[in-house]
Amino acid sequence: MTPAAHERRALLVVDDERETLKALRRELRRDYDVLVAESAAQAYEILRERPVHVVLSDQRMPEMTGTEFYARVKADFPETVRLLMTAYADTSAAIQAINEGGVYRFICKPWDPERLAAVVRDAFSHHDRLSEIQRRLCGLAERADELERANQELAAQNQNIHEFVGITAHDLRNPIAAIRWFAAMLLSGAGDPGKDPRRHLLKIQANAEFTLQLLEDLLDITMLEHGDVALRTQEAALSDIVAAAVSLNEHSARQKGIAVVVDVSPGLPRVRCDVERIEQVLSNLLSNAFKFSHPGTTVTVSARAVDGVIEVAVEDHGLGIRPEEIGNLFGKFGRTSTRSTGGEKSTGLGLSICKQLVERHGGTIRVQSELGRGTRVVFTLPALAG
Repeated sequence: MTPAAHERRALLVVDDERETLKALRRELRRDYDVLVAESAAQAYEILRERPVHVVLSDQRMPEMTGTEFYARVKADFPETVRLLMTAYADTSAAIQAINEGGVYRFICKPWDPERLAAVVRDAFSHHDRLSEIQRRLCGLAERADELERANQELAAQNQNIHEFVGITAHDLRNPIAAIRWFAAMLLSGAGDPGKDPRRHLLKIQANAEFTLQLLEDLLDITMLEHGDVALRTQEAALSDIVAAAVSLNEHSARQKGIAVVVDVSPGLPRVRCDVERIEQVLSNLLSNAFKFSHPGTTVTVSARAVDGVIEVAVEDHGLGIRPEEIGNLFGKFGRTSTRSTGGEKSTGLGLSICKQLVERHGGTIRVQSELGRGTRVVFTLPALAG
């Protein structure tokens, strides 16, 4: 690369003889931005004020020798290439300067112009090589930091996967073991002959349904986390979605003697959503409300327009949740110490799926609960302009 191809590089010449400074400046100013200093102290101030690529200093100067000057420069400006100009009689001083001040090359007085130009040119090339090495080292350090962060993230992901697999295996093992045990009872003819064997079949059916639900939830959460769920959005009336979700779950409510009240504001703006997925969100919330409510209570589904969004809420008057456990609800397998009132099982994935589906629609979801008084889960969807 020629000097014209980049910003002129700085060469600092230090000598206490003005005529020497003038001569060196005349010879080198065509190729470099030549700065001059008549003392080591003055040179040091220049180094502090601006970047300098190469320094060419005389060995014999008052107050501070070239060796002493370069010892300071080496410590404070290590990226600057240092050249020493000295008489033939000062060879031992030059060697000392090389050892103590990290001098790259030295030039003997009186100098040969061609050799001087060659040494200075080589010094700038050496500076370029050092800069490139430094740049690559910085790049390697940054890359090493990135790899370290990536390793830490992978370790955390592996830990999450390990925990996820462990919890999943535990949750699958229990219903499968129950199915196996009840099936064995039926095949062996064991049990109280006076009781209807259908009770074993009902247990098998319930555990099979739970296992299937868990597998479906696992597929859903995995696809959502990997971005493999494509929403099939359409314009829809939320009142229709609420009605469909309530209808799908009315059997569960009736079995437990729970009344479902629908309170949808009239004239509600329409929404653009994946109808099937929003019905899934409402079904999950209704199922949870039924599980943790006592027979004879009421679950309310409401929807209203608030500040440009539609706010949908499912509220029960059941057992409620401890305040310190609410933050864990939307994590995978986010269970609480609250137990269902009828022995119903939960996969622990429903609310995590709800959160991801709602957020994929541009909405939010939150839980409000008071232990012993019930729970209200609220999610929002953007409303279409009228």
